Amino acid sequence: MSQLGPTTAQALGRRLGLLLAGSLASVLAYGLTSHLPLIASTLISSLALAGGAACSGRLQQRAAVLASALAGVGGAVVGTAVVLSRKALDSAPQGDLGQRATVLTLLALAGLVGGLVLGFDAGRADRRHPREVLRSISALTTGIFAVLVTLVFVHSGLDQARTFSSRLSTSLTILVAAVVVPGWLASLFVPHRWRPRRFPADPSP
Repeated sequence: MSQLGPTTAQALGRRLGLLLAGSLASVLAYGLTSHLPLIASTLISSLALAGGAACSGRLQQRAAVLASALAGVGGAVVGTAVVLSRKALDSAPQGDLGQRATVLTLLALAGLVGGLVLGFDAGRADRRHPREVLRSISALTTGIFAVLVTLVFVHSGLDQARTFSSRLSTSLTILVAAVVVPGWLASLFVPHRWRPRRFPADPSP
């Protein structure tokens, strides 16, 4: 059996390091936001979203920090979704209208900040494209969601896992919509700075 070369071993070590850093960040963020009151949890998630958008295009050379930041955002959002789904079961439909409005306002502000920052970065060749940032956060959030549902299935069985999955999916849909829609609208009004187009040289004498 052939042995791994130095380059392959280094690449594998970097990937394992990124996986470890991202896993630790997501677990810590989820553990924090899922055990706080709804407003405090939403505030932390909003700050994480705005901060993650601000740093995502500026950490190209610091892969471990970028992976930790994006994984932390995913963990924080899922943790807040868990708190929101839990809160919905404990209160009457009209009982916490002000609190729900505050949650949506905080998330919308985070989306506005994130949309403006990502919009400014979209036209720069040295920054990460917003599409890549959103794809990374979406994949991380989906992965954390799947892990949580699997753990509930192992602990409590299929029926509890199905109920938990339905509540968490609904909460995540609300949170994502509250962030993405204002962020998308904000990015539309940012003057993108595109690189100058390079035309081929004129071959005529």
